[in-house]
Amino acid sequence: MDSRPGQTHTIGEFARRTGLSERALRLYEGRGLLVPAFVDPDTGYRHYTEEQIAVGLYVAMLRSIEMPLADIQRVIEAPVTERADLVAQYWYGVERALDGRRHTVRRLRSLAEEEEYGMSHAEAVVLEGREHGAFAAIAALAVVQELGQAAEAYSQSMKTAYWEEKDLPLAVAIAYAGVGRLLGAADVSPDEEAYELRSSAKALMYDLASFSWPGWDEPDIEIGPSDAAAGLAAAKSNLALAVQLEKGDLATSRAHWMLGVHLLTSGDVSVARQEFAQARKLAERAGAAAEVELSTAFDLLAALATGDTDAEEKLSASMLRLSQLDEFFVGQVETARTVLGL
Repeated sequence: MDSRPGQTHTIGEFARRTGLSERALRLYEGRGLLVPAFVDPDTGYRHYTEEQIAVGLYVAMLRSIEMPLADIQRVIEAPVTERADLVAQYWYGVERALDGRRHTVRRLRSLAEEEEYGMSHAEAVVLEGREHGAFAAIAALAVVQELGQAAEAYSQSMKTAYWEEKDLPLAVAIAYAGVGRLLGAADVSPDEEAYELRSSAKALMYDLASFSWPGWDEPDIEIGPSDAAAGLAAAKSNLALAVQLEKGDLATSRAHWMLGVHLLTSGDVSVARQEFAQARKLAERAGAAAEVELSTAFDLLAALATGDTDAEEKLSASMLRLSQLDEFFVGQVETARTVLGL
């Protein structure tokens, strides 16, 4: 009796339909990930059903984001209602790892420049700005012609001004000069290049919003009214670009959170709570449990600012959950609470 399913595809046909190679399909079969529906006992030919094509396409997409096979198998075997969360959790880990690698690359470039010139380009730019004013620093950055290199130069110079010299006004000036140049160039660039330029502008706005938020209580950094206003504007621009560029749930969650904390410290508490609620919702979709709890804790800080006495107990419970997820975030909430006098 023939046990072959009604309509099947050979391994070659299945490979063409899904974009998976025959070699990969044999590997997945061996791991029990994507097993043929029928193997001809006489010829050994593998056959797959039409229904398996959807699974094959899903596997191909997961492989395209370099998800390990063990994680793919976990996703495929999970209930449909859990798959989106598992994918989001994996990508959250990827983005955290990429953040660390970017920092390492920037440090390696700075070290190479220091060995060649005695100081990094960013240090030279900031020195020029400190000695001759912000326009001198901006002029020194304008000579970097290649836009990708220019974007990195603005970013590193801004960070050097902030972290090394504790000069927030100079960091503000460099950031806004960079954003103006990058967005202007994006308007006349091909789509793919324009996207990268706008992404670099967004990164500058995110960093500036972070640097100019008083809730960090960063030593030796003085945040005046104009700096705070520049930071709030940067937070709004960062969010607008995150949405425009479709940066995804995690980046957009962080953008809402950043705008929320600026609104909180500026006294616009009700709107800040709306931003924290949106940040929490998107962090949940991104599978970022620690950032879900961070948004919850800041929303409760905002509730305390309104005189909500019930928020104290809820905040204590939130901080306990947060301590099990990310100790850095715990310190962040505690410092912000001190700064806000709550």
